[in-house]
Amino acid sequence: MRLARKLIFAVVIAILLVVVAYGLSAVGEDIRDYEARVAEDTATLGYGLSVTLPAVVRDSGPEEAEALIARRNEGDRVKVRWVALDVPPTDKRAVELPPEVIADLRQGRSWRVIRGSGESARLFVYRPFFGQQPVHDLAEASESLAPMHERQRRRTVGIIVESSVILLLAIGGAFAFGLRFVARPVQQLVDQARRIGGGDLSRRLHLTGHHELSELAEEMNLMSDRLLEARDQLAEESRAKLAAVEQLRHAERVATVGRLASGVAHELGTPLNVVSGHAKMIRFAEGTREDDRESARVIGEQAVRMTAIIRQLLDFARRGQARLEDGDLTAVADRTVNMLAHLAMQRHVELHLSSASATARVRMDQAQVQQVITNLLLNAIQAMPKGGRVDIDLGRVRASKPGSAADERDYVCLAIVDEGTGIAPANLTRIFEPFFTTKDVGEGTGLGLSVCYGIVEEHGGWIAVESNAGKGSRFTVYLPAD
Repeated sequence: MRLARKLIFAVVIAILLVVVAYGLSAVGEDIRDYEARVAEDTATLGYGLSVTLPAVVRDSGPEEAEALIARRNEGDRVKVRWVALDVPPTDKRAVELPPEVIADLRQGRSWRVIRGSGESARLFVYRPFFGQQPVHDLAEASESLAPMHERQRRRTVGIIVESSVILLLAIGGAFAFGLRFVARPVQQLVDQARRIGGGDLSRRLHLTGHHELSELAEEMNLMSDRLLEARDQLAEESRAKLAAVEQLRHAERVATVGRLASGVAHELGTPLNVVSGHAKMIRFAEGTREDDRESARVIGEQAVRMTAIIRQLLDFARRGQARLEDGDLTAVADRTVNMLAHLAMQRHVELHLSSASATARVRMDQAQVQQVITNLLLNAIQAMPKGGRVDIDLGRVRASKPGSAADERDYVCLAIVDEGTGIAPANLTRIFEPFFTTKDVGEGTGLGLSVCYGIVEEHGGWIAVESNAGKGSRFTVYLPAD
């Protein structure tokens, strides 16, 4: 608004100066015209008298000339007089004139002079009698300049009134113009700049008209678009970097746990074999009581279970390089579903396999990929203690690996969707960590998803997870298409 006020003030001052200058010029011109007209009228009358009076004096005598002058002065604004040079000051025709004026009059020239000031000012015109040599008598014509001063006063007052009206109109017009075309657009630009500075890049400003302020608004809109694009790009890059860092940390954790698991498996494998062997000896030895045989059986079963867990640890720690070969992922998924069909039936779970793509060929280690599908299906079955349905869908997508700068390529995706209990949001970021599990004690080791994650990573793919607590989960395996 400060800029608008300055512009309005400048416009008003400029208009006022123009109006005042024009008014003063008009007054001066009017006064000059009036003065010239008065001088012309007075000079004309003086010239007439300078011709008429000598003839009247010659033909009818001085008394008739004085009578003519008296009649002429009745009711007329121009007053005339018969004056003379070289007469005593007490004579009624005496006139007081400067010597230089008298010298010009003696040579037959006319003379004009203003006497008095203000309302009492008068214009006097002197003309020698026509044909008189030497010049002795003069015709004097005078007119008051008071009407001219009154006219000047009225014109000045009129100019002041007109200037005031024009000034008010100029202020109103300038204020309306400044508010409409300067103050409001500038305020909108300031508000837009503040929104951009505050991080709000979604608003756009469109000013009507084609002028510099509207161009500035469009440039601010383009700047907002570029800033928004840069912010989105930065956010995407930040997410990708965080994902890459998280994957790196996960890989480091997996490697550390793998080394630890390998050492633990080595240290516990032999003692467990000894425990299992002695349990068998006690169970089948002659003379062993029935209670002891039952205890030996339980010891043997738990030793076998511990051995299986150790075998999983070894598989996790010693997983070798995958032997990749061309294969049909649909066939591997179908084989795995048939293998788990009996277990699913016992749990009242229906396994449904569908393929949206006729081509699901990938380069893979079929045994390792089957292990991945098996682990995911077992988790889905265990997540539905009351039964339900598990959908296994295969398809093809074009995508780029999260956290990777590689270009997009074709992937075969295998999605396993269950209707189970789902995964809590706080646990979604930890489900692939080794030994992390939400199952009850004795139902899982927390290595299944870690193994799946490592196998899929070695195949050049990734696993995406979507889950809603109480509504089910969706695990999608992405493998590069052959």
